[in-house]
Amino acid sequence: MVEKNSMSTEKFDMLNEDQKSVNQILDRSGRTIDWLSERMHMDYETVRYQLRQAKNYRQDFHERVKEIFKKEGLITSNAEVCSKLKDELIDFSTVLTGTVSIISKSIREKIQDRHLTEDEKKVLKDQLRNQLNRVTDEFNDLLLTIDLR
Repeated sequence: MVEKNSMSTEKFDMLNEDQKSVNQILDRSGRTIDWLSERMHMDYETVRYQLRQAKNYRQDFHERVKEIFKKEGLITSNAEVCSKLKDELIDFSTVLTGTVSIISKSIREKIQDRHLTEDEKKVLKDQLRNQLNRVTDEFNDLLLTIDLR
């Protein structure tokens, strides 16, 4: 018999990071969805749906779960800070990827019908390399900052 709280990795691939995190904390702490639903004063099926199936996982629900986990000592402020930073990095990654995509499309469109001179190519490539190096330096600086804390 499979326990109600047991996570099958393939089954939960489609969950967002917050859902995965809550499920992992429950699993790691030996707590069940029943346990959580009792503390939330919510129906088991509603809580289970939010944690295991909801495509639009509600953030107000997640905030209540986090408060319960804090009260029970299952998460610390460091875990919350790391979780928030991960969310911000995901958001940043989305923006960065979109921006790079727009720039790539723009460059391709502008140079598609033109024959660039070697000097023009050199200038464009130097500018791109310069921007790449700046972004790489910033990320390396962040990695170093994290390691030094």
